[in-house]
Amino acid sequence: MKKIDLKSLGTKAKTSAQYLFQLSNKSWHNRIIALGWIAMGLFMPLWIYDIVYGTINGAASLLLVALAGFGFFQLWQKRAQLATLKASDEDRLLGYILIFAAIAAVPFCFSVEWQQKVLFYIFLTGAALSTWGFGFFSKYPLPISLIFMGFFPQPTTFGKMVWVTFTPEAGLERFMAVAGAFGLRVIGQVPTVQWDIISLPTGSVRVDWGCNGFDLATIAAVTSLLLGIFWKQPMWKTTLFVLMGIVFSLIANVPRIMLMTLASVYWGHESFEFWHGFWGGQIFLSILFTVHYYAMLALLDWDPFKVKSQTAG
Repeated sequence: MKKIDLKSLGTKAKTSAQYLFQLSNKSWHNRIIALGWIAMGLFMPLWIYDIVYGTINGAASLLLVALAGFGFFQLWQKRAQLATLKASDEDRLLGYILIFAAIAAVPFCFSVEWQQKVLFYIFLTGAALSTWGFGFFSKYPLPISLIFMGFFPQPTTFGKMVWVTFTPEAGLERFMAVAGAFGLRVIGQVPTVQWDIISLPTGSVRVDWGCNGFDLATIAAVTSLLLGIFWKQPMWKTTLFVLMGIVFSLIANVPRIMLMTLASVYWGHESFEFWHGFWGGQIFLSILFTVHYYAMLALLDWDPFKVKSQTAG
């Protein structure tokens, strides 16, 4: 095993810090951008807490960070092209106004996450506008979209709001209750369903929002999108990956409902909390993503359009 040289790591970190300091102090433009990053960095402890807490509770927080990180990485790969873009005086002035507006609003936004993310969007827009001009936004739509999605404030809450607005009341919960009851009948149980409640002879379970598979489908969709872009797949195939992830998630949620129903009614509160909590969720996530990952791998080289063209020829 190779020994880690802490002294060497410390030297590299010091050198990198000195380089960043010199770069940020190189011009007034760089100083303004650096000041904006420092101001946005004040939110970082809160965001890290939200990421850790959300990940433990089965949210897509870490995947969204990966999505944003991949967007920044794509811009980094295109840094030579970006160096050729120059902002006009009007673009630079507008960018500075946005940056200073975001900095000035920082002290008033520590208690609300979505306000912090909106400020971060404003700062990033101002930084890009003052550095590269309006042309940047039309030339690099993909990394911009990835960064936007990665830092989207409270995506699960927003998704729930949209879903509830355009679907019947408790539609997904009722569907999962019916599907879970059907699965229980297959294994010899005698459940009945009333709205979103599954009843067995000795107890009942309500399928609430957190157990309807929506969060699981969201995680699968984000992961599929990330892998599709990482594998440089065409848009139609990436969309197929996302749809597959959503369908697999909803299918996988049915045995999860069955298991939690049996645990609640027959096996006791501790068993139910296990399957309903972090570890039970991770077990189902692992099984789901193993199946979904290999299904995506099987489709990597599949191109029906190429097959049709060869047949026609």
